[in-house]
Amino acid sequence: MPPRAPSRALFRALRRASTAAPTSPASRARSTAPSTAAPTRAASNASALALLLPSAVAGALGAWQLARREEKMAAIDARATALERAVDASRASAGTAEWTRARVEGELDLARTARVGPRARTVCGVATPGSLIVTPVRLREKKKRGWLGGGKRREDGDAATVLLVRGWAPDAWTDVDEKAGACAKTEGAVRSSETRGRFTPENEPENDRWFWLDAPALAESRGLPRDAPLIQAIRSGSGDETTYPLASTKEELMRFPVSPEQHLGYAATWFALSAATGALAVVRIRRGVGHRF
Repeated sequence: MPPRAPSRALFRALRRASTAAPTSPASRARSTAPSTAAPTRAASNASALALLLPSAVAGALGAWQLARREEKMAAIDARATALERAVDASRASAGTAEWTRARVEGELDLARTARVGPRARTVCGVATPGSLIVTPVRLREKKKRGWLGGGKRREDGDAATVLLVRGWAPDAWTDVDEKAGACAKTEGAVRSSETRGRFTPENEPENDRWFWLDAPALAESRGLPRDAPLIQAIRSGSGDETTYPLASTKEELMRFPVSPEQHLGYAATWFALSAATGALAVVRIRRGVGHRF
């Protein structure tokens, strides 16, 4: 029994030394690996999202262009339907649907003509500055015969006055003598005020300077009720494009600044850009994953 005691004491000393011995760098790295893995994974996910963000944005813009195309097609159908309807110009009002057709017959009040512009137009291949010509028209009174064919009686709503957008004219164009008088007899479409653009100046009614069509303000400046109808003249076919003011054709009224075909082209461009940036992002993410392992 006594000879075995030193061996037990030596064993206990070696055990204590092994537990108290400093760990190696490899063991320390393994011990700290779980604590650094989570931040590294979070940073990797954030960088992946950042790389995929341009692709997602481009895809969203492509989808938005497709939605705009559907809206534009619906607007074209609505305008075409409105142009098929007709209303007497004397019965047109602020509540009349825009683009409804109205026939205007009456006397032009040339002394109260307004120019709205500048509006450039291509004439013989040359961009020419000009403006829209807007003139009040006192409508011809509607009359019809009585039951016995005797005298005539007036209909309701006669002697109304409307604002007629006669068309575009270059700045050098001059109207006929206002004292001579002139008559208007044309098809038109009921219009509403324009929306002022971001860079379009404010109208100056006190100086009779009009940069955009503001129907109520324009009517008030001409001594008319603010709800006086605004009607845009329509010319049939191509006609003579050197006779001013040059009214718009029905085909021109059906044009939009951006057509459905253009929206479709924009959508295709955005989707292609989304696919390209997405593919590049995936390649970059996979390379990063391979480098870490």
